[in-house]
Amino acid sequence: MTVAGDYGRPIPVPDEDTADFWEAVSRHELVFQRCQHCGRYAHLPVAFCVGCEHLGDPCFRFEPVSGRGTIVSWTVIRDHMVAGFQGEGPIIHVLVEMAEQSDLLFPVSLVGDPAGLALGAPVEVVFREVTSGVTLPYFRLAETA
Repeated sequence: MTVAGDYGRPIPVPDEDTADFWEAVSRHELVFQRCQHCGRYAHLPVAFCVGCEHLGDPCFRFEPVSGRGTIVSWTVIRDHMVAGFQGEGPIIHVLVEMAEQSDLLFPVSLVGDPAGLALGAPVEVVFREVTSGVTLPYFRLAETA
């Protein structure tokens, strides 16, 4: 992570394992690594699939996901100990179980009105350009029909 000028908060620094993820996020698309042998998703990126354990020839591709899921856990951060976050209100960090796979979990900050925050609450991805050339994914509570 590094700190971006006017944004003043840490921002991700893509590496060879995460570059495709961050490139997709900049296009407002959420992608996760997927095993080309068995179809299992992984996040964070892995070197081999824990589903099929295909060690001889691991083969992954970043593929789009729906950007929808449900909250399985959350924490409210009130004491901001990281530079750039001091003076902010509480940050709600959620663990989202993605719709594509029951054990595909994505840790991310929740934005918007948290009034309906609950275990199992439906959420959807939103993207915010936080500084020139840097977009970050967040989730918000989804409206229920």
